[in-house]
Amino acid sequence: MARKTSKRAAARTAKPVQFQPHDLLLAGIGAVSLGRKQAIKSYAYTIDNASDLRARAGAAVQDAVETVNDSVIAFRKKAKAKVGPVKKQVIALATEAKAQAETRLAPVLVKLGVKKAPAKRTAAKKKPVAKRPVKRTRRAA
Repeated sequence: MARKTSKRAAARTAKPVQFQPHDLLLAGIGAVSLGRKQAIKSYAYTIDNASDLRARAGAAVQDAVETVNDSVIAFRKKAKAKVGPVKKQVIALATEAKAQAETRLAPVLVKLGVKKAPAKRTAAKKKPVAKRPVKRTRRAA
């Protein structure tokens, strides 16, 4: 059996669309209107997001400050714990060295005239006792 093939319909030639000037004017007005609406929406969206962004940035900064403060406080505590005993030892050594230097260099400084010789301690002077008036008695003659 033979197969029937149908002929395709011949392509119709479409007439070119001709635009009138008022069509172009209406399309331009519509484009400007849509653009204006989109600009208003974008502006409102930007303002809303800016305030949200400001809040998020403030929270991030606050978290960073708290983290740094906690780290600094922990570091200070550790440093004080390690430095405390060493500080006491250094102060003790410094006072001992100062005392030894003063005792060893005292004679040299006296000879150079920088320091006066250490005064020898003398016993404290006592206040003279106030004299009591003498009672005179009459002698028998």
